[in-house]
Amino acid sequence: MTPPISIVYVEDEPSIAQLLSSGLGLFGMKVHPIYMSAEDLLQNLAAKEIVEADMFIFDIRLPGMTGLELATRLRQKGEARPVLLVSAWPPPSMELLDSIQASFIAKPFDFADIVAKVQELTQ
Repeated sequence: MTPPISIVYVEDEPSIAQLLSSGLGLFGMKVHPIYMSAEDLLQNLAAKEIVEADMFIFDIRLPGMTGLELATRLRQKGEARPVLLVSAWPPPSMELLDSIQASFIAKPFDFADIVAKVQELTQ
């Protein structure tokens, strides 16, 4: 039996974070830890759960640093794991997504789409 896909999530809306965590949990994926800001994640990069995670999901609109800025900063530090950006706002340009090697899914989520994207990104 393969271990569950492990996801680190940055989302400032607790209800949305819980919805995504619960929904992906139904598909055998583990969303932990969940951070409320990009700065919180950056302060905890050495945490075991982050070091062992398979991928990241970031909301784009966050207090302080945006999810796009967070993804850019991680890439500059040499982070190679998949990044999925989510937002109810218009998507970033394909050029920007390509430059930070990130994918995008619009909110509200269609769980079939996000599950398929997570599986695709972690294979």
